[in-house]
Amino acid sequence: MSQKNGQPSDIALYRRLLKYVAIYGVAFVLSIVGFIGYSVANVLLADLTQFLLDSLGESSHMGIGLVSQAVHSLWPQGDMSAVDYARIAVPAAAIVLALVRAVGYFLGNYFMNIVARGVVHRLRTEVFDALIRVPKQVIDRYTHGELVSKLTFNVEQVSGASSEALKTIIRDGLTVVALVAYMLYLNWQLTLVFFAVTPAIAGVVLVVGRHFRRYSRRIQDSMGEVTQLSNESMSAFDEIRMFAAADQQAARFYAASQFNRIQSLKLAFVQAVSTPIAQILLAIALAILFWFALDPKILSGFSPGSLVAFIAAATQLGKPIRTLTNVQSIIQRGLAASEDLFAQIDTAPERDGGQLELDHARGDIHFDGVSFGYPGDHRIVLNEVNLEIPAGKMVAFVGRSGAGKSTLMHLLCRFYVPTSGGIQLDGTPIEHFRLADLRRQIALVSQRIVLFSDTIRANVAFGHKHRANDASLRQALETAQAWDFVEALPEGLDTVLGNGGDELSGGQRQRLAIARAVLKDAPILILDEATSALDNESEAAVQASLEQVATGRTTLVIAHRLSTVERADLIVVMDQGRILAADTHDSLMTENGLYASLYQQGFGQQ
Repeated sequence: MSQKNGQPSDIALYRRLLKYVAIYGVAFVLSIVGFIGYSVANVLLADLTQFLLDSLGESSHMGIGLVSQAVHSLWPQGDMSAVDYARIAVPAAAIVLALVRAVGYFLGNYFMNIVARGVVHRLRTEVFDALIRVPKQVIDRYTHGELVSKLTFNVEQVSGASSEALKTIIRDGLTVVALVAYMLYLNWQLTLVFFAVTPAIAGVVLVVGRHFRRYSRRIQDSMGEVTQLSNESMSAFDEIRMFAAADQQAARFYAASQFNRIQSLKLAFVQAVSTPIAQILLAIALAILFWFALDPKILSGFSPGSLVAFIAAATQLGKPIRTLTNVQSIIQRGLAASEDLFAQIDTAPERDGGQLELDHARGDIHFDGVSFGYPGDHRIVLNEVNLEIPAGKMVAFVGRSGAGKSTLMHLLCRFYVPTSGGIQLDGTPIEHFRLADLRRQIALVSQRIVLFSDTIRANVAFGHKHRANDASLRQALETAQAWDFVEALPEGLDTVLGNGGDELSGGQRQRLAIARAVLKDAPILILDEATSALDNESEAAVQASLEQVATGRTTLVIAHRLSTVERADLIVVMDQGRILAADTHDSLMTENGLYASLYQQGFGQQ
């Protein structure tokens, strides 16, 4: 793709965008056929005035007009007078041309909308597919609102460039071509007057186009911030009220919306200025044309009807040219959005260089000198972590917030790649396994519960819908102590959860997440504070169930509750990215180190 100042050129972007249009080639061709009919009918309606006026004169000029020639060839005049003939032929021709114009308009618009919605659908799904497959560090660069804005606002901006703009360019462009061709047919010398102002109009379009592109980028960036603030605020009503932060959030939202408003007004100003300038240039061309047309030498070459038809065609040029000038803003907004969308689509997915297949792992895990720092951040999150975890053991990770516990789990799942060192599963570096096979060995239950706006059945069987039946679902829910409340719901397993399961309690949502992990039946189980939202009674029941689930599995637990830690075969104490100690509860208490200090501070009672 050709570049300009490190960015794709407009032509390169639009060429790539048109490749999506080409997929719907049949509909696109039918749309063009319709618009050709529409444009030709517009010209012939102007030509019809020549037929009408020339029928009133004493001398016949039927050989000049296109409509008159066509009508006479289909239905000869015979002994009828010119006026009597025109009384029948002109109304009939007007009706036929109006029908052609109407059918052409319908075909052009309808089939172009088929193309447009198809392009939007394909682009939206490609961007979505790309975003859910890119490396996690790429997603980390954006806020939730920015990602949503890409899939909604940006895609719709591209829709404008690939539908409304393209439709306008084809429809009004063909109309301009047809009108100019007709004017050349009537008098080519006089038509050249219009071509004299063409460079000036083109210059206006190019100049304002640069401003359109710059303001369009700012608008789409600000829309991401507006969307982010909207999402945050709509999901934080309780916090906003309890902390009396309504004015603070309103001020933040006002600032983001105000910036968007200012950029939109700048875009509107440039658009509003460009159109009158183009109209003035066009009016000057018309004035010169009329001056020349009324010259006696030029008048002698026209019949009354052909002169009126020429002037009618010339005046009709104003609307399509004005529309074509306005479409520049739509195109530039679409190109600015498509530049961002194509950047997302072109982002390389997660690297999956593993070749080894893995059906069912034993669960031996070895962290060998693992160090890690997040991309773009010079801080070391993990520093020379060495740890051997035998298969089937339960290992609890404790430490202050930011010690690196969750990051260690993310590395095991290959969300990130260690800066140095490596991780082995059953004696084999995890990067040697195919990514899907590796992650199939791990079930994850995190503190941040994610439920989808779908049925409970679909949520628990997430990723395994093809092999989950009622019996296996019930067993998983019973293990997670969730079957009783699910069975009591009006639709049971088929109850649809709205807005991420907000109608459920925190404990109920967490138990559904645990049931999802149980159903996966993976040899490695990661519990990232998985029982933090449960009350004491529910937690005791789930802990008992998790002990059964953990039997024969390697279980990695990040927990603040003492009941979870005490049951672990090994407790790993972390601080500032390092492992300070790894031993049993009793031994660590005897050492009187960080673990004992955390224990005495009551971390187990949180």
